[in-house]
Amino acid sequence: MTAIATASPATITALAALFGSLVGAFGSSVSTWITQRHQDRRDLLGRKIFHRQQLYSDFISEAARILIDALENNFKDPNKLIPAYALLSRIRLSSSREVLASADEVIKSIINTYTEPNLTPEEIRFRALKGEDPLKGFSEVCRVELESMQRQL
Repeated sequence: MTAIATASPATITALAALFGSLVGAFGSSVSTWITQRHQDRRDLLGRKIFHRQQLYSDFISEAARILIDALENNFKDPNKLIPAYALLSRIRLSSSREVLASADEVIKSIINTYTEPNLTPEEIRFRALKGEDPLKGFSEVCRVELESMQRQL
């Protein structure tokens, strides 16, 4: 005869309770692990989204500042471009090709603007009213990328 056939009903009940507890504990542990892993991924993605929002915001602010300088002045001090190039390099580290290509276009547009004749504040205002904004395309590409990332949350 087998060992289970000769076991008393109390032993069988105790073993069933023990195995039931083990299965329950294992299931709970696996569930907790899966939940934690998913939460860790969401947290990481949330931090990436926040980091990119900050990076894109910093780039937009710096590019706008330099663009206004380019509209009003000739290119005299290449050091003015250093912060924008530093932000562009940071964009290269983490952003999509579309965002990077758009940021490159913004920098090229700024450099080309320095070669154009200086504008008066009224001429700058007129350009703005006409909708001339080299940063618009960049902002739109960034928004699409960030929305795509947020859908993954």
